[in-house]
Amino acid sequence: MISGMAVWGGAGWLLDHWLDIVVFFPVGVIFGMAVAIYLVVKRYGAADPVPGRQTGDTPGGRRSQPRTQKGRR
Repeated sequence: MISGMAVWGGAGWLLDHWLDIVVFFPVGVIFGMAVAIYLVVKRYGAADPVPGRQTGDTPGGRRSQPRTQKGRR
């Protein structure tokens, strides 16, 4: 991840000095970090769920429908 920040930050630094403005270096560092994180997640996948923790059966974590007539209108 450091190499992505260094490469894109270095490219931004060169553009800053060539164009005589100060915007490409921070953008290059942030872009390099984002691309590095994306590549690591793509290569190794997302984290596994924590064992023992149940996931909800309803979509989006919404509550299930009430089973009695009292809760409905």
